[in-house]
Amino acid sequence: MADLRPAWHVAGTGLVERVPPDDMRTFMQVCPERPFARGGYVFHAGDPASHLHVVAKGRVKLVAPTADGRERILAVCGPGDFFGEAFVDDGDSYRVDAVALTDVATCPMSREDYRRLSLHAPGFVLAFTQILAGKLFGCRDQLARIEAPIRTRLATLLLDQVQRYGRDEGNGWWALDTELRHDDLAGMVPATRVSVTSAIASLRADGILEGTRGRYRLHVEGIEAVAEELPD
Repeated sequence: MADLRPAWHVAGTGLVERVPPDDMRTFMQVCPERPFARGGYVFHAGDPASHLHVVAKGRVKLVAPTADGRERILAVCGPGDFFGEAFVDDGDSYRVDAVALTDVATCPMSREDYRRLSLHAPGFVLAFTQILAGKLFGCRDQLARIEAPIRTRLATLLLDQVQRYGRDEGNGWWALDTELRHDDLAGMVPATRVSVTSAIASLRADGILEGTRGRYRLHVEGIEAVAEELPD
């Protein structure tokens, strides 16, 4: 039976800015970068959850198989983000596939590495703990939006993606090359593909979204206004 638990990840950590330079150098020594070519697997669902991965370069998608044999993207992780359940339970396994969307480098961190860092890089451990605590507050915000309309949830997702991976084109417009199809966006919202397509059409009609097939231009102020439309 498929594992239906959600993929574990922490996005938008600001890790490099939080950790003192000396402690970051220690972290890089203890947990050196490991490269993965585009399309390569960082790990497969069911593999032992031996490491938590910190993204150093590139983007990684966390995916789960669908009933018809395709993949459903649950999250996209970029530089500074964490993914993997290494610290949840000794003997646990990864719940999803982690696949390199681009050429990627991660810093795998085992439980033993974390213990070493607690002794030799306390600033890293403190920042890591603070980030995990902040994740709890982020989960509360997500729960508050669970009843929001599809277009509001989609706008929130697009805004997050453009803030992390977008390119400023001036006059309030940003370019976003996500390589994410409507099916992929539906898995991340979550919603059906039809409802996501309808929501994208609505944002286009409002004049705040242009483009298709994973390459978009967004008017950030307009997208922000839609993302703030919570249900009564």
